[in-house]
Amino acid sequence: MTGNRAKWREFICAPDHPYRHLASLGASVQGAKSDALDLASLSDFLLKLRGEHDSTLLADMVDLVSGPYEAFSEGHLLRLLDVLANEMESRDEVVGPGLRGNPRWDRTVVSRMAGVLPVGRYYSRTAHRSFTLPENQLLRWLVDELIASIRNLTRRSASASPHKTLVAILQRCEEAAAHHWLSQLPVPPYLNPEMVAAAKRSRRPEYRMAADLAESRARLRSSSDDARWYATLMLLAVGWLEPVSDDDLFELYSLTLVVDVLAQELGFGEPEEYGLVTSGRGHIAAFRSDQGRLRVLFDQSPIGLTGSHDRYRGIVAAHEGATGSARRPDISIVYDRSDGRRFLIVEVKRTANERYVSDSIYKVFGYLYDFSAMWPDDHPSPRSILLVPEGIKRMADQPYRETTVISGDDRQELAAALRSAIL
Repeated sequence: MTGNRAKWREFICAPDHPYRHLASLGASVQGAKSDALDLASLSDFLLKLRGEHDSTLLADMVDLVSGPYEAFSEGHLLRLLDVLANEMESRDEVVGPGLRGNPRWDRTVVSRMAGVLPVGRYYSRTAHRSFTLPENQLLRWLVDELIASIRNLTRRSASASPHKTLVAILQRCEEAAAHHWLSQLPVPPYLNPEMVAAAKRSRRPEYRMAADLAESRARLRSSSDDARWYATLMLLAVGWLEPVSDDDLFELYSLTLVVDVLAQELGFGEPEEYGLVTSGRGHIAAFRSDQGRLRVLFDQSPIGLTGSHDRYRGIVAAHEGATGSARRPDISIVYDRSDGRRFLIVEVKRTANERYVSDSIYKVFGYLYDFSAMWPDDHPSPRSILLVPEGIKRMADQPYRETTVISGDDRQELAAALRSAIL
């Protein structure tokens, strides 16, 4: 089955559509590179994202997970904290009862005569180590920038547990921010050229690497809309978040396939709106036709978005000691037409095992019962699709039933089933 991974990845990363960026922002992905996306398609995708800051969120995740930030924080940053650049500076201060530094007898005598300096105290010029240097200010800015970005990503992630790369970076950066030397520095409001130049001139390679990373982050935070947009496009044109497991990759392939078939074979055209896989999300893609609006949900209960009722939560609510939230089909399609609603569930299972396919069909029966309020009596069939990688074909003389099983490599059959269910 793993031999199909390259085929699924190739389809997901097709350069003519941006569907690779519908991958989860959670813990089950890894930073990856692929052939460059068509910049016009990518720009259109980012402009259609529903959330005001979703393009920034996506760029942050791709940059932090695929970039060298973890290696820097685990090695270079720790070494740098032990050898932070510093300089000695002199300052006048009151010391005592013991003398230290270079006593300022003139100020001491005058102050004693004026009665403002008690006996046993002296004005003295003392030497202090100062870390307020441009290269350290750059490091302070970078550490704070990474902490803020990762906390925001963690808060909005769809995963119950943050990505392990983000956890590692955050831990090291929080330790660095609390370091007894670095913590003396206030966080600079922005990265300036003096800070970058000083770090790049340093003899220590750690400072030079910090300068490169800070510049990369600053480009994504640029006050110029055009510069920020260009940096985001260049990053997301080749970088993406690839699911680690074959199961998750097949789910993303199936989502991409369904969206593409809706756009192409069913004639909906490109989606009018996209959504990222984040916490509290709505639809992943939305289409508009002459008859109404179609929404595609991914790993999400359709109940909240449709205002319908499910049977499962009704049973749970009727009993003490029973708890549970609404079930979440892999893919749900909700088409609000002028003549009524069409609803279809697509469950995805990466298996070639006949017994597991049979068990999965039975699981889909549970969805049909649970969400039965979504289907009026005259709703066409199929009402649900079980999508598996390969090896399944409907008998030619058999009509669509409530549930149909389709191979992920049979695009024509998937298009026919979708057309029958919603058109």
